[in-house]
Amino acid sequence: MFSTHFIVHSISSRKLRVLEKNIKILFSDRRKYNFFIKHSKYKGHAVELTKESIKEKVNIIVACGGDGTINEVARNVVFSSIIFGIVPMGSGNGLARYLNIPNNILEALKIIKEKSIKKIDVGKINDDYFFCNTGVSFDAFFMRNYNYYNQRGIIGYVRAFLVSLFDFRYLETKIDGEGLNQTSKPFLLLISNTNLLGYNISISPNASIFDGKLDLIVVEKMSWLNFFLFLIMTFFRYYPKINKVKRSKINYVTLHSQDKNFIYQIDGDFVEKKTNKLVVSVLQKGLSVIVPC
Repeated sequence: MFSTHFIVHSISSRKLRVLEKNIKILFSDRRKYNFFIKHSKYKGHAVELTKESIKEKVNIIVACGGDGTINEVARNVVFSSIIFGIVPMGSGNGLARYLNIPNNILEALKIIKEKSIKKIDVGKINDDYFFCNTGVSFDAFFMRNYNYYNQRGIIGYVRAFLVSLFDFRYLETKIDGEGLNQTSKPFLLLISNTNLLGYNISISPNASIFDGKLDLIVVEKMSWLNFFLFLIMTFFRYYPKINKVKRSKINYVTLHSQDKNFIYQIDGDFVEKKTNKLVVSVLQKGLSVIVPC
């Protein structure tokens, strides 16, 4: 009998009721299923609950929430025997979307019940893990503003984007590793494990969570006209070769900053640390995840 813990964070009481009701229906046979529901109430709480479940020797931990909750749970079960499941309940749902896990709570729970498991690659940046992407340029400024204004949905994305256009500053960054040795002031420096950003936008179309590689995308400083053309082409998923856009498949890369503080984002969470060096690498097949059959 598998022991399953559901770690839940939802700002919607309606979604929470639907989730708990369907868990109790689908996993009602106590001869087959031993489940427990834990509620995450603040940032970082899901980490504590996950560590608690690990000590309780659980078999499956299911993160029920947005990208933040999913990341908090998943990064604590990398390279462990624990199977990781996802019930997406946020606005972006980047990893769930990539793995074709539906936003419908009941359908996502049915996938958990079927227990079809795949091993996926995991990105590592210094001592942290990422599952979708990490970036050290415009996207870091964007996520700082998005989290600051705390306005979810497409309106929040547009507001954060416009504010970031005005407060973004180019930082000299040295990129070193696997045939890469360059210094530039990029507008965008994104390292992707999947080919999707929020709201189904894709800047790294060839990235795959199963290929044992990370995709490095460097967008150099360009004119406003070329910048908006790049955005339009990205929106429509048209990727012609552009001199200012460089793409590479990598196993690892080291980033050096001219500043003493590095600002970056990890799967949508803004991070600022006192360091001028970031080491990014891929951990092949580092996480066992329940996916659709």
